[in-house]
Amino acid sequence: MIMIFFDETGDSKFKEYFGICCVRINSAFYTQVKREFQSILESNQWDTNIEFKGSHLFSANSGDTNITIDQRINIAESLIGLNTANKNARICFSYFSKVSTDHRSDYLEYLPILLDKALPKVNHKNGKDIVTIHCDNRSDISINEVRESIMPIISSNEYTLFEDVSMPNSRFETVGLLYADLIGYLIARVETISSDAELFENIPQDQWENNGKVKKLKSSTKLLQQIKNINLYKVKGSQG
Repeated sequence: MIMIFFDETGDSKFKEYFGICCVRINSAFYTQVKREFQSILESNQWDTNIEFKGSHLFSANSGDTNITIDQRINIAESLIGLNTANKNARICFSYFSKVSTDHRSDYLEYLPILLDKALPKVNHKNGKDIVTIHCDNRSDISINEVRESIMPIISSNEYTLFEDVSMPNSRFETVGLLYADLIGYLIARVETISSDAELFENIPQDQWENNGKVKKLKSSTKLLQQIKNINLYKVKGSQG
């Protein structure tokens, strides 16, 4: 069984930035990934009643405020490190971004396109042609709308949807969605900060090392370098 998880990401400064992160986990790896993911949070004393969100990573005033930013980065490094096995990637990531003035419409339009790119060639043996779809809950889009958008892709790739689309609220138990949120957040930060010409023009070179956004860019880039299997897509002409 193939397990697929989606989460959208944006940017507080660049309102038209739009991204979707897709996480693919083979069910054969899911049990170990989930147990180790949760164990990392627990062993680092992260409050499991609080979601470990990407947006909490560099903010000492959000998330579990008892955990320092350096500790959060170390936690994220350990969590991302779970994506590799000895030979193959346990977790595969795909990410799409574009300039958008209508995030809702673009979500429904591009989510199936990203799914099509993320699905591996079907294997009809022993239930390997079953796919589960999990999207982070959002109030402006219904399960019916997501299902209708993705079913042509699932059918054309000869997969069978397991039961129905799931749109839970992200929390300690939703490990796949937490990964989609975290990786999507990191990629968005790299794309938006890297293209923020105004930011770099206004920071004297001798202050770069102490600038919060520059530190965020460096940390995000370093964390993403741990990922063994990631594919990035962008609409031609779209700016991050």
